[in-house]
Amino acid sequence: MTTAIAARVAVPALLLAAACAPETEPPDPPAEAPHPEEAAVVAAVEQLFEAMRTGDSEMAQAVFHPDARLGRAGDDGISFSPADGFIQMIGRPREVVYDEPIWDWVVQIDGRLAHMWTKYAFYLGDEFSHCGEESFQLYRSDSGWQITQLIDTMRREDCFYPPGREPGAEGGDDPGDGDEPAPGT
Repeated sequence: MTTAIAARVAVPALLLAAACAPETEPPDPPAEAPHPEEAAVVAAVEQLFEAMRTGDSEMAQAVFHPDARLGRAGDDGISFSPADGFIQMIGRPREVVYDEPIWDWVVQIDGRLAHMWTKYAFYLGDEFSHCGEESFQLYRSDSGWQITQLIDTMRREDCFYPPGREPGAEGGDDPGDGDEPAPGT
C-alpha cells in the first residue's frame, strides 16, 4: 500500500514540476554557410581592402577587371574615373595604413554577374576619416570574380562605425588630414 500511495503522490508532483518549469527556447539553428559563389565574391572585395592595408598594387590589380572604373555619388552628382590611378595609388609608399573595414554586406548573384552592397568606414592609420556605402559590380571571368565597377558615397557626419571601432568620447571621429585615396574608397 505504501507503493500505491507514493505513486499517487509522485505522478501529480512530477506533472506540477513540469508545468512550473521555465520554458526553454529551442537553440538557434546553426548559421548557414554562405554559398561558395557568394563567399568568392566577398573574398574578391576583401582582397581589395587587404591590398590597401598592405600597399600592394599588384594584389589590387588582380581583383579589378582591366576596364574597371570607380565612382563617387554625392549631392552634386556622380563622378567616374578609371581604376588604374587608384591601383597605382595603393602601391605608393606612405606612412599611414589605409584601413577600410566593411560589414553588413548583401550579395546578389546571377550567373557571371554579382552585386555587393556594404557599409564601410575609412581610417588613416587609427584615425577615422569618413564613412559611407559601397556598391560593387563584379564579373566572374575564367580566372575568378573581378570588380568591374565600384561606386561609393562619402560623408564625415552622421557616420556609422564598424563593430568594435566606435569612436571614444575623446575625438575618435577625427575627419583626418585629407591624405586619403581617390574616389571609390
